[in-house]
Amino acid sequence: MIRNFVTKNTEYLDLLEQYKPIIKLWSIRSLLDLRGYSRIDLRYDLDDHERVFEILDLKYLIDKYNDERRLSKKKLKKILTPISRTCEKTFAKTPPNGPLFRNTKELGRLTGLDETEQTILCFGILLNAVREVEDVTDIIGNISPHAIPNVLSVILNLDRAAVRKALTKDGLLNRTGLLTLEREERTQLIYHIDVMNDISGILLDDEMPDIMNSLTRFFKIGKPSKLNPNDYQHVHHDYDLLRRYLESTTKKRKKGVNILIYGSPGTGKTEMVRTLAKDLGFVLYDVTTGGSVDDDEDEYRSRMDSYRLCQQVLKRKTNTMILFDEIEDAFIRDGSMERFGIRTSTDAKKGSYNHLLEVNPLPTIWVSNVVSHIDEAIIRRFDYVMELKIPPQSARINIIKKYTQVLNVSDKWIEQISVNESLAPALISRAVKVVKELGETEQAQIEASMERVLSNTLSAMGYDKTLSNRHSSPITYRIDALNPDYNLDSLQNALHKKSEGRFCLYGPSGTGKSEFARHLAKVLDMPLLIKRASDLLDPYVGMTERNLSDMFDQAKDQAALLLLDEADSFLRDRNRSRESWEVTQVNELLTQMEQFKGLFFCTTNLMEALDQASLRRFDLKIKFDYLKPEQSWTLFKQTLKDYQEGNSELESWEKKIRALQGVTPGDYATVARQNGFSGKALDADTLYKGLQRELEFKQYGAFKGIGFITT
Repeated sequence: MIRNFVTKNTEYLDLLEQYKPIIKLWSIRSLLDLRGYSRIDLRYDLDDHERVFEILDLKYLIDKYNDERRLSKKKLKKILTPISRTCEKTFAKTPPNGPLFRNTKELGRLTGLDETEQTILCFGILLNAVREVEDVTDIIGNISPHAIPNVLSVILNLDRAAVRKALTKDGLLNRTGLLTLEREERTQLIYHIDVMNDISGILLDDEMPDIMNSLTRFFKIGKPSKLNPNDYQHVHHDYDLLRRYLESTTKKRKKGVNILIYGSPGTGKTEMVRTLAKDLGFVLYDVTTGGSVDDDEDEYRSRMDSYRLCQQVLKRKTNTMILFDEIEDAFIRDGSMERFGIRTSTDAKKGSYNHLLEVNPLPTIWVSNVVSHIDEAIIRRFDYVMELKIPPQSARINIIKKYTQVLNVSDKWIEQISVNESLAPALISRAVKVVKELGETEQAQIEASMERVLSNTLSAMGYDKTLSNRHSSPITYRIDALNPDYNLDSLQNALHKKSEGRFCLYGPSGTGKSEFARHLAKVLDMPLLIKRASDLLDPYVGMTERNLSDMFDQAKDQAALLLLDEADSFLRDRNRSRESWEVTQVNELLTQMEQFKGLFFCTTNLMEALDQASLRRFDLKIKFDYLKPEQSWTLFKQTLKDYQEGNSELESWEKKIRALQGVTPGDYATVARQNGFSGKALDADTLYKGLQRELEFKQYGAFKGIGFITT
């Protein structure tokens, strides 16, 4: 509700003076025709009604009548009667003018409001904007909802049936959200009439050259897309279906065309809608929030009102569609969602939602990050519901290239940052905008600035801010430097012929389990999708299971080799589970494993803790053990070769290296990384001593006491 309104160009007193004739007419009708005068308490001072008497040019009565000299109701009626005749004659000769009435007439032309609806809207705006109008209607007293049409028909001198029709839920005022009635209880008139947020600012503005332009605070032409349909090849079936459906229904001018697109932030949902519009040759309008709002409920109503107004104003336009983005608070589920801080809806609200999705003349695409809060009965009302998942890395590379083509960045850098799944097109676009303004020319500096901007934004959003390859081994990978209990060469050859299977890789840390999965993805020329427990575990019941399902869907969509690190978090022995959700997580993973027609690898260091029944679901269980003496010697020579020009005089180290027990490829990689901090070349002595330290640490860690119980 808009109270004590002040426009940008018109102060409050100017409003009163500008519209005084019509305000005076409404006031006299309220007091005389609705017998408001009989409800004024005349036993005491008249100061409580000073503004009312002033608007009627009767302020002299306040000084004339006091405690000793009373003003009777009969006398007041007699005083008001000639004023009424004069006001009515003046109105008959000179109908109300001014920006409010001119702009409302223009708005009526755009939306189809008739004269009765326009007059009611003007009254509602001045009722909320000018205190005198509120004061005089307060004198009438509390009004029941069903009496409002009668009251307004008298004040505005309109046909009662026409007013009643204009105020119905099916009336244009309500359908556009311009003016709605609160029908809950008897109260003063101002609390019954609710005017759309910010519409007063538009209609009262005396410098408004084009009202259509002013409505951009409620809806505006969407930004053009920088992508094309080829960037959505990973969902080309959905994209093609939507395109053909929108093209057909638009040609036939069908009503109630609504599409719901949802998915995690950063998947490019909004950009896909813009691409669709561009591909179809349609004009796309975005629904906005109608100005500043006080709370969540006001924001929700404001956006819905903006949407209704948008549909009504643009309904005659051809090849036009609407985007309603970020609808998380638009459709609220009933029931138990309140405990999560999500408001619940009533049956009446659900009815209004259903109506909303049936009558829209222009096709609308609704976009949301989640849909769990939307009632199933409402979801069924959408013509098409599509989940847009994280695009594969190849698609992300193409998207980043398009946005950064104005900058001097390398293809290698683009491929490097594309590993981050949270890089939404909007983030790239804004980062390019910032870095472009810096005027930098050096490629390295531009790339560093881009990374800084992107990382800061990702971090603030709570996403992984890593923008480099998440795995870069400091030593050369050698499959002959692994000690598995299965022939990896034969496995690799078999998977070249048929890339399908479920494998559990287990053994001590650092023995090369995850590294083998990475190597296999590379030689099979497959994308690699790595998930860890931290990526999947969720505190809310059922969400971890959902994340597991999404993981397999993502691997399927990307045709990727799926690697689940730390699988013991999900494959723990169900007989030892204390909570039901622990069991359901295991069951979900097993179900998804069986249905997955691709390559799935699990790694674990805790084989003894895994569910034995679960292990039977794997095609192969391969143990990776500590290096054999000859493997350790091979990797020792390879590591020194990676960091030195030559490998002369190494034979003296062979006996020492072969004598080391419990060494893993991970130990060699660790020593190589550690040496990078020394600033010195990695020689045989440094590598040997580093391996000894790692082995000593393992032995120390194995027998070290825990916490404060050590004695």
